[in-house]
Amino acid sequence: MDILTLELFEVTVSEALREIDRAAEAHPDLPLRILLGSDRMLRHNVQRLLVRLGRQATLRQEGTGWRLDVAAPGQAGNAAPGQAGGAAPDPRGGSAVDPAPPPALPPLLVTRSHLGPDGLEMGRRLLLGVLRELDPAVPWLGLALGGLELLADPQALAVLEQIQARGTKVQVSREGLLFVLDPPPFEVMEDSQWQRLAGRGALTIL
Repeated sequence: MDILTLELFEVTVSEALREIDRAAEAHPDLPLRILLGSDRMLRHNVQRLLVRLGRQATLRQEGTGWRLDVAAPGQAGNAAPGQAGGAAPDPRGGSAVDPAPPPALPPLLVTRSHLGPDGLEMGRRLLLGVLRELDPAVPWLGLALGGLELLADPQALAVLEQIQARGTKVQVSREGLLFVLDPPPFEVMEDSQWQRLAGRGALTIL
């Protein structure tokens, strides 16, 4: 059986996920072989995507990089052609390597425009530094309360747009729109969405 090989070395996380999505949609009946470098974040996000797509994958280390053999739909329980099932042993000796992706990350709600006392430029820079380091696996970022002030800061707005371009949806509290003069550049979120998650402890609040 033919195998579609994707070499995803010099790509961002969002570019890699889009490429896998396109390949899975264009060739739904083919198994995939995905070759990755040593980037741990990229590998974990690819594994999460395959879980969401319902595609069983076997992970193997190849030198400093990794290979994912992804079974075609309907081949659950079987490894990709020519491969044994299960994760490969660590070439240094020992047990299986990264047999499953880590748990999904919770959404993030930003309720402030600075870290520390308001009005300090250092606090704004530190907050933006946190947002720049946001894991692309975070499903969405919400702005509420003082976090809405970031929409009036061109530098903060650029950071939020970069986050959305990486695949994390940015949303704005509907209740907060009562205090925003201009229409927000991001999707509006019903406050009950984050309130429900907060009540279950399933939301990170900053």
